[in-house]
Amino acid sequence: MWAITRGGFKHQLLNSPKTLRRPVVATSNLIRAPSPAYSTGSPNSVPTKRVGTHSGSFHCDEALGCFIIRLTNKFYNSDIVRTRDTKVLEGLDAVLDVGGVYDPSDDRYDHHQKGFEEVFGHGFNTKLSSAGLVYKHFGKEIIAKELQLGEDHPDVHRLFLAIYKNFMEAIDAVDNGINQFDTDKPPRFVNNTDLSSRVGRLNLGWTDPDQSLEKENEAFQRAMTLAGSEFLDSVRFHAKSWLPARSIVMECIAERYDTDCSGEIMVLKKFAPWKLHIFELEQEMKVEPPIKYVLYKDDRGKRWRVQAVAVSPDRFDSRKPLPAQWRGLTDDKLSKEAGISGCIFVHMSGFTGGNHTYEGALAMARTALKI
Repeated sequence: MWAITRGGFKHQLLNSPKTLRRPVVATSNLIRAPSPAYSTGSPNSVPTKRVGTHSGSFHCDEALGCFIIRLTNKFYNSDIVRTRDTKVLEGLDAVLDVGGVYDPSDDRYDHHQKGFEEVFGHGFNTKLSSAGLVYKHFGKEIIAKELQLGEDHPDVHRLFLAIYKNFMEAIDAVDNGINQFDTDKPPRFVNNTDLSSRVGRLNLGWTDPDQSLEKENEAFQRAMTLAGSEFLDSVRFHAKSWLPARSIVMECIAERYDTDCSGEIMVLKKFAPWKLHIFELEQEMKVEPPIKYVLYKDDRGKRWRVQAVAVSPDRFDSRKPLPAQWRGLTDDKLSKEAGISGCIFVHMSGFTGGNHTYEGALAMARTALKI
């Protein structure tokens, strides 16, 4: 699938109209990457461009940055040149994560130089890595293609921000050594399953007998594939699931007073992943008081669930758990204790419960609000 070009490149380069300003690159530095798993409609007749990044050990940011930039019209299906030779880098069409220059007008996207403090903006303050820089300048183009909309469409802008928040920002933060939590206490557990950690493990091990540049490039190719596939998965998830769910949740929030005069109970008329949106939409729609319970139909059992809203997206604690005296009870015992027919269960933590009917679930939520 992947191949390092061997021979022929020097001859092709010397006959290129750009030869005078482009230095010859050793074939062992060049990765002739396959076409991205993304249709851009770019004409095949456009001469192949070359994107540079550093050789040696690699990280998630340049692997992902190289993948993303190759999805664009300008750099579609470009060759990747891995080198630290400044003369070689000067002759390339774009350079990522090396060279000490950030200049989007010349397609230079390094973040290691003194004085670099570029951030994504739009309320985000994490310093960017090379991947974040590429996404900042080309992300809307890629998202617009996925949605088949113009780059100025509000849905494109909405996904542009959401994908940065939910996918890209963590890569920027990890690469720049930014702690996730403002605390001096050690974490309660170690998590090495994040994308940056998995990409890092693709580097050649110190015990590998073959430490050649060819083997290093092969490892970088695998890193690009891994990081890029997860990026595209995120783009497509947000386009096909996140965005439609947001519209559903927004409509349900707007109609919450039709359910209960308190405004603290929301009914999800059509199931959607509401937890991804309720906190942001509450802020945007200036919801006050905040929603305490969400009712939705459990299609697997044709029953109704009542779920307490968490205090924040990253917490398990509920704003108002279901009453302590209901927790752990089921069926008739729960119905008798609650004084509501049709009860099925309430979780021991009080974050969720169930009833056979919508009316029963609504009664559980209304009663819980008063207790």
